[in-house]
Amino acid sequence: MVVDIDASREGRQPHFAVLEAISKEVQVPVTFGGGIASVALARRALESGADKIALTTTALDRPDLIDDAAHAFGAQAVVLGLDLVWRDGVLRLYDHRLRGTVDRPNPVEWVKEAVSRGVGEIRVMAVDREGVREGFDVPLYASIRELTDVPIILEGGAGNLTHIAEAMKAGVDSVGLGTLLVFSDNNLVKVRRFLEGAGLPMRP
Repeated sequence: MVVDIDASREGRQPHFAVLEAISKEVQVPVTFGGGIASVALARRALESGADKIALTTTALDRPDLIDDAAHAFGAQAVVLGLDLVWRDGVLRLYDHRLRGTVDRPNPVEWVKEAVSRGVGEIRVMAVDREGVREGFDVPLYASIRELTDVPIILEGGAGNLTHIAEAMKAGVDSVGLGTLLVFSDNNLVKVRRFLEGAGLPMRP
């Protein structure tokens, strides 16, 4: 997953040149997000090498964008970015443009609406766990899983390989890794071998 995290906050288009460069180097599917505010930009992302597009704040701004993208490219190509935090025991949506939570929409209703509009996958980011290496928020995953049967990617909190295995044993479809790979001696080969050794099925 490649996300231009400043695009929406700065009110500009994504850096498609970066996506094109990455796509030329990797052999795995790429999901691209950040600043995709129209079907035209989504199409350009796909033409630049993305296999899927991720909609987070742009979908909050205009929910119809989900319908339009799903109609144009299919639900399998549309990923909902869901940035979430717990505040006083209540689950809230987090908007990185504001660097804070928003009162509406309600996260539960937003997930249901987004799926009904055509989202084929959801990336759940536990914002409070991002970069802290204390483990994934598996209860957060479980709360979203109760709402939908589309695949869920859980992100935020992986500090070691055991954290990944624990999340996947709890039923998480996929995990997103950042800090674990960048700031340690771990790599994807080591991750796969560890998970296989833990009895977890890996795609070929």
